Amino acid sequence: MKAKHPIRWSRRALFATAGVSALLLPGLRPRSAHGEAAAEIVQPDRPEPRAFIERAFELRRQAEASGDQPYGAVVVKDDRIVGQSQSRVVLDRDPTAHAEMAAIRDAARRLGSRDLSGCRLYSSSRPCPMCEAAASWAGIERLSFGRKVTDGGVPKLCG
Repeated sequence: MKAKHPIRWSRRALFATAGVSALLLPGLRPRSAHGEAAAEIVQPDRPEPRAFIERAFELRRQAEASGDQPYGAVVVKDDRIVGQSQSRVVLDRDPTAHAEMAAIRDAARRLGSRDLSGCRLYSSSRPCPMCEAAASWAGIERLSFGRKVTDGGVPKLCG
């Protein structure tokens, strides 16, 4: 008599099942790019562009205080900050951990989707070509940057 073969799982089925299981387990919270549980985002009193830029500059100050490059960024959807980060290039020893990239990653994790359509990226300075391309790939609709809340337009893949 032949032994029964164990169930064989495709990689896709295995990862899909693992993802569903993780969502169903109580007490799990989104994780930041550097592993800790993502903190709740404090929303500004007035959901307006000036307040979102001010939050990006607050994150910039935090980056400088922690010894990183002076940049901060937030991702906003429906007048709420859904992702945020300071620059983490030095802290994480990661040349791609620009504030904008990390904020996009944070928003995608918190929203549970790589599609950030309907979002706007606010940054303490004009995003570099890498960050602008990432914003484009994520579907971010517009960029704003700097103290004057300059409209950077629709993100482009090649600036």
